[in-house]
Amino acid sequence: MKAVISTILILSLLASLLTGCWDRRELNEIGITVGLGVDKDGDQIRVSAQVVVPSEVASKSRSSKGAPTVTTYEVTAPTLYEAIQKMTEISPRIIYLSHIRMLVFGEEFARQGIADVVESLMREPFARTDFYICIARGTSASKILQVATTLEKIPANKMFASMDVLSKTWAPVSKVTIEQLMEELVSSEIHATLPALEAKGDLSKGIEEGTDNIKTIEPTTVLALSSLGVFKKDRLIGWLDENDSKGYNYIRDNVDTTTGHTNCPEGGKIALLTLRSYTKTKVLIHNGEPIIQISVENLSTIRENSCRKMELKSLQDIKEVEMESNAKLIKIMKHSVETVRRNFKVDIFGFGQLIHQADPKLWKELKKDWSHTFMNLQIEYKANTEIKKMGAIFQSFQKKMKE
Repeated sequence: MKAVISTILILSLLASLLTGCWDRRELNEIGITVGLGVDKDGDQIRVSAQVVVPSEVASKSRSSKGAPTVTTYEVTAPTLYEAIQKMTEISPRIIYLSHIRMLVFGEEFARQGIADVVESLMREPFARTDFYICIARGTSASKILQVATTLEKIPANKMFASMDVLSKTWAPVSKVTIEQLMEELVSSEIHATLPALEAKGDLSKGIEEGTDNIKTIEPTTVLALSSLGVFKKDRLIGWLDENDSKGYNYIRDNVDTTTGHTNCPEGGKIALLTLRSYTKTKVLIHNGEPIIQISVENLSTIRENSCRKMELKSLQDIKEVEMESNAKLIKIMKHSVETVRRNFKVDIFGFGQLIHQADPKLWKELKKDWSHTFMNLQIEYKANTEIKKMGAIFQSFQKKMKE
């Protein structure tokens, strides 16, 4: 009996030492942050937090028609987390990062270096790591986070959804998470890229109008993903255009489906929908020199045919379209590589990674002067387009209309 009582007393004492959920936060105490923006402000940083307004997001409890679903807080401080903590001066709730969807760097800040912010967010135990990262091209992250959006109530969710969908359906766009970005920043074998987010239209007017910006059929300002920013270590050094971004994504095997066109021999165009794309890259070592081989397999279907004479009746016609598509794919990839070599002189394609995996000893020698070797690296391109479908109709009816 004494043993039982002693056990109960010991368990009671141990239970009194338990603190429960020491880091618990009540929902009415936290400001759920979905978008985070970082800009340069002198020798400090300006941090913008897009915070959800719960009463306006819940459709059954909309307090006032047209009221904003988010609010944005801005604070300047020497470091990221000082700024986040300092936001309690103007926010009634603690800024909570566990539901962040988008991290936006202002272009000026990105050109100065982003490593400190990336490390801070990776160090934070409560911040999620599956959010996407982009650069506010030609403007500040603060302004981008103030633009209201259509279809999605929360702007950061709109940016996240757009990047998720476009990266699967449009070749020039790719998505980047913070873990992927960190790996590329610390690697000596590849340099990073980040997608550009642009404000189309009158940005200042769109911000002034607030939610009125989206009350018309054609909003004053819309947010669009357009191209890719190129980094040297952690600093933005320039931009790729749409075609070169497409070539980059083909080489990196980031293309799932997309749409493009080929020119007809005697005028007109044929639009092709890529149903599936797969890129295989490998390294051959010839006389101690690496040769990069890039091969794209492209399964497509015809979506439009405005050719003046080609009616796609025969297998030969289809072969001609496939050959034209192959030539165009190779041209896009080659132009992307040459643009990067000429304008930026950094390896964003991961050719260094391929050589390291294929021949670690050779890479040990090459990495000492990889920037020079990259400029003269021999690259072989190959594309194989296979048209499997012709669409819902086989022949164009436009010729009969003309007759």
